[in-house]
Amino acid sequence: MRLTRSNLPQQFADLFLKTVKLTEEEFEIVLSHYWRENLPQKFYYLKVGQICDQTGYISKGCTRQFTTDSKGREHILNFAFEDWIIGDLESYYTGSPTIFNIQALEDCELYCIHKKDMDALEEHLPRLKEWHLAKQRKAHHASVKRLTEVKTLTAEERYLNLIEKYPHIFQRVPLRDIACYLDIEPQSLSRLRKRITVK
Repeated sequence: MRLTRSNLPQQFADLFLKTVKLTEEEFEIVLSHYWRENLPQKFYYLKVGQICDQTGYISKGCTRQFTTDSKGREHILNFAFEDWIIGDLESYYTGSPTIFNIQALEDCELYCIHKKDMDALEEHLPRLKEWHLAKQRKAHHASVKRLTEVKTLTAEERYLNLIEKYPHIFQRVPLRDIACYLDIEPQSLSRLRKRITVK
């Protein structure tokens, strides 16, 4: 079904009209390349070994991006919520198979676009390209900050940073996934939460 302004979430339209500052006519051109996709809870948007040739804007729901080591242990890199764009940047730009999985933690509504279509749009709409580059820089900085946190902060400091960034995360994400993200055991996370609550 073709997307129209009447069946779009306002936040998605505002992204292009207010943030990117496209005209109504430019937005209609961009919109013609997007499609809506429903991703049920526990389903995968991307799996290890696939090539990420599209990105998805989350209108509803949340996802987790993770990898699995040789012992079968999961390592969660990030969570994505409403108004986030998901995908693997390295795979997207190099065409190499991704080393990550992206899985829905809730039923998700996504607005997706193929890379070839975004590339063509960016050639004709410089503001769109500038915004996309800014998003990439922001994603890169977030990845560096996340790595720095894991390497330098205590579990308590990482926990406090997480709840400051996502105050309602415990209402939406399973405890085991939050513990995995913080690189601690679920029992340790439970003790940590109790200790901080008592302070």
